[in-house]
Amino acid sequence: MKDKLTRLPTLALSWFLLGSAANLSAQSFTSFPAGDDATTSLGQFQIVLDPRWVPVFDAIMANNPLANVLATRHHTIYHRGTFTSPTLYDGATIIGRSDAFVTGAPQDTAGALAGRAPGRTFIKDSQLTVRPSWAETTNAVHEIHTFIKSLNLTDSFTTRVGFSVKAGMPVPTRPVSAGEVEAGSVANDFPAMSFFDVFVQVDLPGGGPLPVIQLVNVDPLLVEQTNIVSFPPRIIYQHGNSTAVSVYFNTDVTIPDPTTGTNIQVTRGTLFGQLTLAGHGVGFRETEIEAFQNEIENEMASAMPINPTPNTSVLIEDFSPDYSATLPTLLGSHFTGNGAFAFSVDVTANTTNYVQFSTDLRQTDWLTIGTNALTTNRFLFEDPGAGSSSQRFYRVLGTPP
Repeated sequence: MKDKLTRLPTLALSWFLLGSAANLSAQSFTSFPAGDDATTSLGQFQIVLDPRWVPVFDAIMANNPLANVLATRHHTIYHRGTFTSPTLYDGATIIGRSDAFVTGAPQDTAGALAGRAPGRTFIKDSQLTVRPSWAETTNAVHEIHTFIKSLNLTDSFTTRVGFSVKAGMPVPTRPVSAGEVEAGSVANDFPAMSFFDVFVQVDLPGGGPLPVIQLVNVDPLLVEQTNIVSFPPRIIYQHGNSTAVSVYFNTDVTIPDPTTGTNIQVTRGTLFGQLTLAGHGVGFRETEIEAFQNEIENEMASAMPINPTPNTSVLIEDFSPDYSATLPTLLGSHFTGNGAFAFSVDVTANTTNYVQFSTDLRQTDWLTIGTNALTTNRFLFEDPGAGSSSQRFYRVLGTPP
């Protein structure tokens, strides 16, 4: 499976995020404190097989009922090396969102806590490895860190044949699909620009000799939109990578080859194809499948850029994203025998925390007196200088001061 390919497979996926846009007149991100946005999603994908797979799957699908199922008015589920999913629907997509902060603030690099418990995580700039087509502004506009908390697009609403696309907590071994919303200007936060670096799991259904196939991407899929007017959005996120993103078998699988009568043993991490994400349209709901499919067919007519030199085999890494992140909490304070003031702090493991004090809450001059980089979720801190002040107030930051 590592031969150089003469033509590369393509997977086109259109992901429509829909929902009632609340507070359309709001001009500030402060109208939307940290929390979750619940919305609906529609989507459809198409896979053009790598040439070496085409004769195998043509033979497998020759007598498979899926080969005759219509995905759209003009496309069947499988036809001459191309898989086309039916329209997929998720009635409970959740996007986690942080409080707003100013571009370049400590939350940018150290991370901002996004989402509502249960299911919160810190999102930092370093997670956003593939950037959008626009340049990040440096004029102190507001921004919000986001992540896909739950995406579970299935065809249960339509043909019930088993296609699905998942991201976020439903696929706990995949990286966090982190994102950012950046204000349009200093004067007005909306309309804003938004993007996500998305990690998905795509499931293709089995049937007859066709095995169940599970695919993942190891490089993030960039999706972006420059016209966010509120949360949750009612728009389409469009593919923004310079080239398509490769997808790989996520499990070892045996694929029968009717052309030779033998079995092909495919190992996890073998290249299956390339994934692109795009779409045009707005306002589609689960009751508007036909109109949605018309838009999808128009989108299918536009070829996406393909990476001419993808890795044909990769080592897929399983992750354990922290979806139970919390802000630091001070506990159990007391004076020690040598006069130091001691207290315990509950924090998120594997984060750096900064202990500060001030003698007057009316002032803004907090002084950092300790930095802790821990692998545990609790630490004990002692301040030997506590007795030199008539009073001291303490706080612990999860971002650099």
